[in-house]
Amino acid sequence: MNTNIDLYEYINKWVSGSTAYPYYKIEKKIDFISKLISSHKQFNNISIIPTGSKRNRTDVTYMEYLNIFLILDNNDALDTRKFKSSILELIKNNDLYSNKVNVTSSSLILEYENEKIVLIPSFKNLDNNVEGALVTDSNGKNEIFYPKLDNKNFDKKEHDCGSNFINLVKLFKHLFLTFSSEIKYINELTPTITEALIWNLPNEYFNFKDYDDAILKSIEYIYQRIASDDYMSLSEINDIKVLFSSRNNIDRKELLKALYKLKQFIHENI
Repeated sequence: MNTNIDLYEYINKWVSGSTAYPYYKIEKKIDFISKLISSHKQFNNISIIPTGSKRNRTDVTYMEYLNIFLILDNNDALDTRKFKSSILELIKNNDLYSNKVNVTSSSLILEYENEKIVLIPSFKNLDNNVEGALVTDSNGKNEIFYPKLDNKNFDKKEHDCGSNFINLVKLFKHLFLTFSSEIKYINELTPTITEALIWNLPNEYFNFKDYDDAILKSIEYIYQRIASDDYMSLSEINDIKVLFSSRNNIDRKELLKALYKLKQFIHENI
């Protein structure tokens, strides 16, 4: 552990240097994607939904791309691979972007104005009046995501807790990045998981004036909650899928070890 780190100085630097990703850039990307796929034969049935760190204004690294779900209302269809291929074909037919797209198992990563956009072709899925997005990977495996609920619940938390919620998410991302090479397993905490951990904090944890105290109390709460028998009640931001799922592949034991070491260091250096 690097005991020369002045954590107080780091925190002040992170807070003072924090800037929000401009929403006009997101609107510009949505407009770009809309025009790019406008010739799709089912374009009028496609919803374009931005999600993730950039949309939430909690991104702290350039690797946190803007995620955009392309949700096609296609009745009861259960395989999105042809839809994904049709979107890819439209991009490939565009001379400016034909060589700026990479294909992953369930998404298309498109470069636009020196930034990357993750396009996720999906089908609208309704279950008990809850709207999700069904995505089929290259192996034919289906998974349901909830981008609209993710956005709605994130925005409600921000509305209820204010900028302290946004800033605490960013602070924890910075913390995890800073110690990712020194504390085993911290680097397994993706931006999505980090945002969910902070979202699960009770609202009263955001009634703070001192970031040092907020970090100490928050990490203690997260540690105790994961260590308890109640850890499976921690959810993703959509409040439907459990955080400790097989998909997220979080090793609870290793995470507790990592959080304990981080907690010790913070106590000693604040």
